[in-house]
Amino acid sequence: MIAGINPIPSTNSEGNSLTSGASLGKNDFLKLLVAQLEHQDPLAPQEGQEFAAQLAQFSSLEQLTNINDNLEASQAFDLALSNSSMVNLIGKTVDAPGNKFELGKGETETLSFSIGEDASEVSIDIFNSAGANVASLSLGAQSAGQKEFVWPGTDSSGAPLPAGTYSFGVSAEDSSGNFIEAGTFSAGVVSDILFDEGETFAIVNGQKVSVNEISKVSL
Repeated sequence: MIAGINPIPSTNSEGNSLTSGASLGKNDFLKLLVAQLEHQDPLAPQEGQEFAAQLAQFSSLEQLTNINDNLEASQAFDLALSNSSMVNLIGKTVDAPGNKFELGKGETETLSFSIGEDASEVSIDIFNSAGANVASLSLGAQSAGQKEFVWPGTDSSGAPLPAGTYSFGVSAEDSSGNFIEAGTFSAGVVSDILFDEGETFAIVNGQKVSVNEISKVSL
C-alpha cells in the first residue's frame, strides 16, 4: 500500500460495505458483468465463449437465489399454518404428561398412566392440593403399556372427597420387587397456546407441556 493513501471499502448494490468473505448478490454480479463489457479493450474484445460462460453463471446464480427465496417463503407458510392449527386446540380436552387434575363434586376421574414393562404390582396414590395422601389404590398385576383407571373420587375408606385440585402418582414393581418406570398423564382443557423459540406449548391444568407430548385429543 502507498503511504498516505487509505483504501476505499467496496460496496454492494445496496451500498453496504463488503468485507472479506462477504457474498455478492445477483444484482452485484450483473453490475460487474455490465461494467466489464463497458470497459473491455475494443481492440481485444471478450471472447463470445467466455461471455456465454459468464451469462450461464449469472443464470445459475439467479435460479439458486429464487429457489432459496421460495424455500424460505414455503417454510414461513408451513410455520404459520402449523401455528394456526395449534391454536385450534384451545378449548379441547387433551391427554398430556402430568399428574394434576380437577375433581368436581360427586364426580369420578379417569387416571391415565403407562408402565415400561409387565408389572406384578401397580399402585396409585392420590394427593390433595396440600400434598397430603388421601387415597392409596392397589391395581395388582398389569401388563406393559398405557392404562386407564377410573377413580371414584373417594378416600381410602370410601368416603367422597371434596371438589378441588388433586394429583396422583404411580408406582410399579416386577416379581423380584424391582421398581419399573411409570409415567402419568392428565386430561385437561387447553387454556392457552404458547410459541417459544420455535416450539409450541399448550397450557393444560396450569402446566406447560409440548404439543408433541399430547397423546390424545377429545372434542
